[in-house]
Formats: sequence, C-alpha cells, structure tokens
Amino acid sequence: MPSIFTLFKSLPAQLILCLIVGLTLGTHIPLGIANVLYTISCIIKDLLMYALPFIIFSYMWAALSAFGNRGFVLVIFTFLLIVAANTVTLLTAYGIGSLVLPVIFDGAITRLAVDNTVTVTSLWSIPDWQYIKPVHGMIAGMLVGFLTMITHSPKLRHTSLYMRDLATSGLKKGFIPVLPLYVLGFVMKLSRDGQLGNLMHGYAHTFLFICVLIIAYLVFWYYVGSYFNIKKCVSSLREMLPAGITGLTTMSSSAAMPVTLDATEKNINDREFADFIIPTSVNAHLMGDGLSITITAMALLLMSGQGLPTWPIFLMYTIHYCLVKFSAAGVPGGGVIVILPVVRDYLGLDEATTSLLATIYMLQDPILTSANVMGNGAFAMVTHRLLKPMLGEQSEQEIVLNQAVQNAT
Repeated sequence: MPSIFTLFKSLPAQLILCLIVGLTLGTHIPLGIANVLYTISCIIKDLLMYALPFIIFSYMWAALSAFGNRGFVLVIFTFLLIVAANTVTLLTAYGIGSLVLPVIFDGAITRLAVDNTVTVTSLWSIPDWQYIKPVHGMIAGMLVGFLTMITHSPKLRHTSLYMRDLATSGLKKGFIPVLPLYVLGFVMKLSRDGQLGNLMHGYAHTFLFICVLIIAYLVFWYYVGSYFNIKKCVSSLREMLPAGITGLTTMSSSAAMPVTLDATEKNINDREFADFIIPTSVNAHLMGDGLSITITAMALLLMSGQGLPTWPIFLMYTIHYCLVKFSAAGVPGGGVIVILPVVRDYLGLDEATTSLLATIYMLQDPILTSANVMGNGAFAMVTHRLLKPMLGEQSEQEIVLNQAVQNAT
C-alpha cells in the first residue's frame, strides 16, 4: 500500500489538498500571507502567458508537420474534419448546456456572494510587455507547419519535433511542478472573497451533467461510426474500452495510443488507416475536453453572475478553440493550458475563475483523457470511409519519420 507521501506526489492529490486548504483555512490565514500567495500565483500566470505563444507555435508546427507526405489534399481534408468534429462538440455543449445549466441553477443566474470588506490583492506583477500574443504563435505555427508539409523537408520535421519536445520539457519541469502553488493563490482569493464554497457546491451537479453528456455523446458517435448498427456499436465500444481504461489510468492519450491503434484496427479492419488517423488526431481531436471545458466555463459564468455567452461571442470562442487545439501540450493538463487565454478573452472569465477552471480540469483529467481516447476511436470510424480513398502508400522514409513522431509523443 502506498504511503501518504507517495499519494501526494500525484498532481490531482496536490490540487485536492489546495482546495481543502482553501475551503477550511482560507478565512483564517492572515491577509498578508494570502496576498503573498496570490502574488506568487499571478507571477506564475504572467510567466506562463509570456511563454504560451512559443509553446503554441511549437506544438502547432509539430502537429501539422506530422501529417507527412500523404498529399496536400488529404492533409487539408483531415485538418478540416478535425476542426469540424471539434466544432460539433462545442456546439453540442453550448446547445445542451444552455438548456440544462439554467435548470441546474434553478432557472436563474446565481450571483456569488462576495465579501467586499476583505480583498486579496497582488503585491507585485510583471509589467505587461507581451507584444507577441498566443494567437500570433498559433498563426506562425500554422504557416511554418504548412511550409513543412509542402516542402516535405525531413530537417524541418525533425526541428519541429525538437521544439515540441523542448516545450514539453519546459512545461513538465517548469510549470507542472508549481501548478499547485499557482492554484493555491487563486483558491485563497476565492475563499477570502466568499466564493469558493459556493462554486464547489454548485459544480457538483454540473460534474454529474458533464459525465452523462460525455457518455451519451460517445455512444451516439459510435452508433454513427457503426453505420447505425446497434450490435456493431456495442461491439466497437467494448473493443475500445481497454484503450479508455488505459487513458484513465495513465492520464495520457499518447500513452494509450498502442491500445487505441489495436482497437481501431479491429473496429475498422484497416491497419493502414488506423496508423494514419490515430497519431494525427491524438492531441487535436479531444472530445472530452471540448464538452467539459465548455460546460465548466458556462457554469462558472452563471455562478459568477455574468450569464451565458451570446451566439456571436461563442462563435468566436469556437473558432479560436478549434485552431488552438492543434497546439495542445502532451502533458497532464495540457488540454486546458493553451485554452485558458481563449476562455479568458472570448468568454470573459476573470483570472480567479479561469484558474478555477484549470483546477477543475486537472481534477477531471483521468476521466476526460479516457473520453478523449474513446472519442478518437469513434472519430477514426466516422472518417474511415471519407478519407480512405485518398490514403496512398507510405514511403520508407515517411514510415521512419512518422514512427519518430509517435515515439516522441
């Protein structure tokens, strides 16, 4: 049996501890200490925002480079299908969430009570000299990625892998270890302002709603991928279940990829297509992320008294979400890290609720990773008939390069 110290080496356990400390001790900790913790969180957040354009650039470049020498038309179709699938996921979350969330919150917008007599403030912040924004990194990564595809340059592809690995290493060694400290300061502010308890109480129903929605959405797309054959749908789900369990236990879609590949091959009876579509979509098509992040953001908007986003606002969020998702980092919580600026800028969450969104995501990461893995299997089944005619034979060089992409991931 693992010791208590071994248990709290895990990121979810550390985040749960932060929430417990915030709920139980937040109002008893001196204001000066709370200010210091909040200042540290703000500094970490500012540093992440400075690094994010380069992280997004690296992941976007590597993701597009991984499409390989399979033909520009095939690449464009695959790119568009991933964008379309993520768009449908977000619109589903928005449509169903707009109907269900007001019911969860008694049909009314619940404004959180805030204790204005105690205000936790940042003692110091990094000057805002960030001229390169995340969207600039995304556009630059797309341009260089498409250039790499057009030129078929092995050197550029290997460089993209090197930069992606460098960004991953920076996140793993620089950001992930201090993530609990990053969260603690914002949790402390929410607790001192009287919001954290209400948020946690209100989110329990939202979490149950997200779980039910994810299951129903997965079953629907497996049903579609099985050409509306119930028996085939059940068989395909059962075949993919070991991959979903692997994602649940490892919290990594990439770590579950070998199992996902094997299950997908059996479901579509086409190893070549499985070898192409699964590595291509593993970090870009994230069904669980799309449903959970969107529903959670909408719930936080309601609980903070801002109301649900209008259709034009949500459309802008959808466009940027779908593009930025190609730069998702392959680390625990990587699915939400690159989305935080999009949620903040286009849905209007403030710093505290944005950080709470990241915390909630981390706590749900095992479930969402499992949903992402299962969703990739459904995506492969649906796109098989559409893309198979365009899938040509791989060259020996491309096989080696794609294997390097998979190994590096």
